[in-house]
Formats: sequence, C-alpha cells, structure tokens
Amino acid sequence: MTAFFHSIRWRVQAWHAAILLAVILAFCLTAYQLAWNNQLRSVDRNLAQAERLLMRGLLESMEVNVAPTEPFSPRQLFAGMRAAPPTIPPRIKALFQGNEPGYAFFTLLDSDGRVLIASSNAPKTFELPATSPTEPTEEIRTRLDHREMIHRLPDGVWGIIGMDLTPERIERRRFAWSLGGVGFGVWLLGLAGGWWLAGRAMKPVSEISQTATRIAGGNLTERIPTAGTDSELDQLSRVLNRTFDRLHEALERQKQFTADASHELRTPVTILLAETQRILKRERTTGEYEALARTCYDAAARMRQLIEALLLLARQEAASANLPLERCDLAVILRATTAQLQPLATTRELKLDCSLVPAPCVGDPSSLAILATNLVANALQHHDRAGGIVRVTCGLEKGCAMMSVTDDGPGIPAADLPHVFERFYRADQARSGSSGHTGLGLAIAKAIVTNHGGTLTAENLEGRGCRFVAQLPSAPAITPPAATST
Repeated sequence: MTAFFHSIRWRVQAWHAAILLAVILAFCLTAYQLAWNNQLRSVDRNLAQAERLLMRGLLESMEVNVAPTEPFSPRQLFAGMRAAPPTIPPRIKALFQGNEPGYAFFTLLDSDGRVLIASSNAPKTFELPATSPTEPTEEIRTRLDHREMIHRLPDGVWGIIGMDLTPERIERRRFAWSLGGVGFGVWLLGLAGGWWLAGRAMKPVSEISQTATRIAGGNLTERIPTAGTDSELDQLSRVLNRTFDRLHEALERQKQFTADASHELRTPVTILLAETQRILKRERTTGEYEALARTCYDAAARMRQLIEALLLLARQEAASANLPLERCDLAVILRATTAQLQPLATTRELKLDCSLVPAPCVGDPSSLAILATNLVANALQHHDRAGGIVRVTCGLEKGCAMMSVTDDGPGIPAADLPHVFERFYRADQARSGSSGHTGLGLAIAKAIVTNHGGTLTAENLEGRGCRFVAQLPSAPAITPPAATST
C-alpha cells in the first residue's frame, strides 16, 4: 500500500486533483460573485424605478405638474413638503407596505434627522452617511438585509428608499448549492478522467519497466517495443534499446573472450601436463630430459605471452578515462619503433621504408608506442616473401595526426577483413599454432586508438598488400612566446 502512494501515477493524480480543485473553486467563486453582483444591479434598477414612481406620486399629490418625460427635481418636492406634508397616494402606498420578503420602503428626513414622511414598513432607525452639510450625496449600500439608495440635497434633506434582500439571498444560497454540486461533480469526473489518463500515460513506462526486468532476468534478446511517434517515451525506449544492444554485445564479447582465452590457454596447459606425465612414467636420458624441458619451456612461454597480451588488452579497455595524456609526436614514436623492429625486418629479409613528418597529438606515449609496435610487427610477420617493403608514414592531414603502415604482402582475405580487429581472430589459421601469435595485437591496437578518440581502419590495396591507417586528434599548435625587448 505504501508503494502505491509513492507511485508516479498516484503523485500525478494528487497534483491533478489539487490543481483541478483550485481551478474549480476559482471558477465557482468568480461565478458566485458575478451572479450576486448581477442580482444587486437588478435590485438597484428596481430601486431607481421605485424612487421615480414615489417622487412623481408625491409631486402629483402636492399638485406639482411634471410631464412624464420631464426630469423632476427632488428640491421641488422637499420645498413643498416643508410647507405642507403631502398625502401618499393609494397606488404609491401599495408599493411600500407589508413585510413580505422583497418588500420596499422609503423615508424622507429633514436636515435635523426628523422624519418628514415614511412608509409604514420603514425601519425606525437609520445610519446616515457622514458628509458635508453643503455637499449633495448619492449612495447605494447594503445594510443588514436591505439594499438602500440614499440621496442628500445641499439644504440637508435626506431621501432613503430601500428593498428587502431576502428573496435574493435565498436565490443566492440556492445558486451556491447548485454551483457547488456541479463543481463537485466536475471535480469527481475530472478525477476519474485524470486517473484514466495517468494510467494511459504510465502504461508505456510500466511496459518499459517490465521489459527491462525480463532483460535483467536473462532474456537478453528482448527489446522494448516503440510506437514510432518520436515521443519522449519513444526516445527513451530507443536509448534503452541501444543500451541493451551494447550490453548484449559486450556480454557476448565477454563470453567469446572467455571461451577463446580458455581455448588458447588449454593447448599449452595440455602440453605441460602431457610432458610432465611422460617424464614421470620412467627414467630417461639426459637428452630426453632436455628435450622435454625445452617443450615445457616453450609452452610456458606461450602461456606467459598470452597472459601478458590479455592483461594489456584489459588495461587498454579499462583506461579510457584514466590515460596520462601529454603532448607527443607520432614521428618520434614511429622512429623509435622502427629502430627496435629493424632486426626483425632484417631477419625476414624485408625493407622498412619510413617517411615521417612531425604529427603532434595528445595521448599516452607508452600506449601509442604499443600501437606502433603492433601495427609494424603485424606487417613484418605476415609478409610472405623476401625482398618485400613495409612503408611507415605519419603526418598531419585534415587537422588530424595520421599514422599508416602499408605492405606489399599477400593482403587480407576479403572474408577476414571485417574481423581483423576482433580478439583471438587469425586470418591465417594454418600458421596460428606455430607462429606464436596470440590474435590480440590488432585488438589491442584498436582499443588504444579508441581510447584516444581516434579511428583505426584496414584496407586491401588494389594491386598487392594492405594498409592500416590510424587517425588521432592532433594537438593544438604551441604559440612561441613573444620576444621581449630590453
């Protein structure tokens, strides 16, 4: 249950409910206030009309002739009332009597607050606005349960006409309950719709989670389905699928690496066990012991070579973020490498042809030296005829430091060319057991170039031979210090 309240769907629903409630409350309060203001304006119009009828009726009773379309002056009425209080006509009195809900009343007061004339249902006390005795006043206000319209003339006479607001208040309460019921219904409907929409929105996330769980459980070939809409969830699914692809490939490479390493180590271990068992079976001559010891030594040396290559490859694959980078020159590294490998070239009756142009780059000199050694040694060891040439070049090209090793040997079979950088892959399987090759040299070279942010490619030449090209980011030019005058 606790997990449910911590789910994204529940949090989205809670926020949706709170925001929807705030919007509905704001709408209901605004509608309620607008409706009440509209009711008050309607009451004010009724008060103004009642005031006109009252004034005209009183003027008629005092025999003051005013045309129906002629505006009358309250001053005329109050001036006549001081002389003789008027008699309220019956038709006017009928408008201002009784205490039923919605009744109307009026009161006319002199400047001293004495009642000149009032309806029978008028309140006994009044709260008159505080104004200057010489300033006219016109005010509409709500007092208690009444809506009152107040006029004050400059000579101090007050006219008050009002109306009971009980029907309007009942109608307002009824409208408030109706508005609240409708708002509550809309809120519940919005909650149901929001829960459904949140479920629809979270369904792809649930599918992603379930698929990821199955993949983590061992089903490495399964992938998250995408709708092809390029939505945020589709983009996330594609990123996760690419991540799963890379993990799957890494695991497959790890399995293959383990299998290949086991296979490569099995042969020398088998030789060691077989030879030692053969030694222990019976007494042998000194020459036989020497031959057996030499065989065991060769097997152990091959195991050591293989283990060192595996350790080097593991270090290169794990050193992508921790390389000790510094400014170095590929030409200097290649010159030292070719000097070290010159005896191998001489032994195989091959010529090393170097054309080295300064190619500054930022990298790890020791790793780049291993890269150069592996590429040049690979070209020398796989050349098939005496008198051949291995060309080593370097320089700057298109803003990159380039290194290439080209030979005029047999080249790489087309079927093997895409696999030459794979671990333990040997194009010449017939000579792999006796040549001493581990099948890791080019894989190590590829890892070194990748760690330096570059690319390593292999291609066959049109005539004869092949070429390996390493492209590395070049180092920024060093600006010499400006000369200073003394």
